[in-house]
Amino acid sequence: MPSKELIAAVQTNLPLIALFLGVFIAILFAITTRLAYIARQRAVSLDQINLDLTREIAEREQAEESKHNLERALLQGQKLQAIGTLAGGIAHDFNNILYAIIGYVEMAQEDVSNDGLIYKNLSKVLEGAHRGQDLISRILTFSRRQVYEFKPIDLKETIEGVLSLIKPAIPASITLSFTAGIDNYIILGDQTQLYQVLMNIINNSVDAMDGEGEISITLSKALRGNPFFTQNPIAQDKDYYKFEIKDLGCGMDDETLERIFEPFFTTKDVGKGTGLGLATAHAIIKEHHGDIAVVSKLREGATFVIYLPTYKNIS
Repeated sequence: MPSKELIAAVQTNLPLIALFLGVFIAILFAITTRLAYIARQRAVSLDQINLDLTREIAEREQAEESKHNLERALLQGQKLQAIGTLAGGIAHDFNNILYAIIGYVEMAQEDVSNDGLIYKNLSKVLEGAHRGQDLISRILTFSRRQVYEFKPIDLKETIEGVLSLIKPAIPASITLSFTAGIDNYIILGDQTQLYQVLMNIINNSVDAMDGEGEISITLSKALRGNPFFTQNPIAQDKDYYKFEIKDLGCGMDDETLERIFEPFFTTKDVGKGTGLGLATAHAIIKEHHGDIAVVSKLREGATFVIYLPTYKNIS
């Protein structure tokens, strides 16, 4: 048992002991609280670091994807430019040959009777030569060697004009619809050339649906969050209109999508297409300082997306 002296000493120093214990507990509590705060701050900091890393990884992945898309677009553009240069040179040479053929045929017709078989045969030769000139004109359009007469036009009115022309020529089982967000879509362009673009794409959509389905066309202002702006740095300080032509046809595989705008490439049977329609459309849109792309999967239809700068953005 503790002695009376020890008990008395403890009782005498009890307030001091209690003070030390209180101070020790307070310090321990403060240290524990501080450690908990530091741990929580570190957890928050780690969460923020993880969030930043996740965002950075996503941004890098997006940048890599954009870089890959730009590289593909550049390679495709260089490929089309090379083919266009070659096609343009051949077309000019062939055009000179046709001019000679047409000239001599017309002179030969002057030497024979208009009612004779020779005159009729020469007319067939002349007709074929003129068809050749039309084909050359399309090749030259693809190779960008024609001069366009640009002027302010309303893109909405242009699309409506094409639809009024093409509706009577397509099967009644195919529905054409058109929606536009606003009234005025003024661009600087060549209306005849844009007619050709729309005609080519719509006719392709009609063929893809095998005579039955729906083609929808939407026209709107391209929003800044659109991937088009991130993939085209030169377009970021401009405003664009966007119109989409969507069909519910057979769609296209990746291999076809890679070559869809190449001249003379076609998935149609022999004699049913020259393979110049979409190549010409691509050249015309590029000449209008715009961009054209297609999104498609097999058996899921196709959507052609075209961007054209607003009138105020053309210098």
